[in-house]
Amino acid sequence: QTTVLIVDDSIAVRELLSMSFQKVGYRVEQARDGQDAWEKLRGGLPCDLIFCDIEMPRMDGLELLTRLREDSNFKHLPVAMLTSRGAERHRQTARELGATAYFTKPYLEEELLSAAARMLRGEQLLAPNPTS
Repeated sequence: QTTVLIVDDSIAVRELLSMSFQKVGYRVEQARDGQDAWEKLRGGLPCDLIFCDIEMPRMDGLELLTRLREDSNFKHLPVAMLTSRGAERHRQTARELGATAYFTKPYLEEELLSAAARMLRGEQLLAPNPTS
């Protein structure tokens, strides 16, 4: 069963995302911030895909993304950033750090589920170089 790790300091967001993914058959794990996620992954938590907030206490999403990309065990793991930060500079930073996708809240459930399936097939949804 495909496992999605949802990393967000808002329990409401984690629960909402969990329900969305569970109803289409994913196994869902949750982490309350980047530090929690990092500890779980390093501890052997099976994971196929991560949806991660950017602004969180202890370790933010960009730091978690940086650590994942620097670790040979996790560098190919698809990571989608899901944040209220819609500015192009945040998207650009996530792109430079190796995010697979970038979504802003509020999000469309169908869009996230479709993107999850595409990322699991190996698609890079956040283009390495913007075409603008």
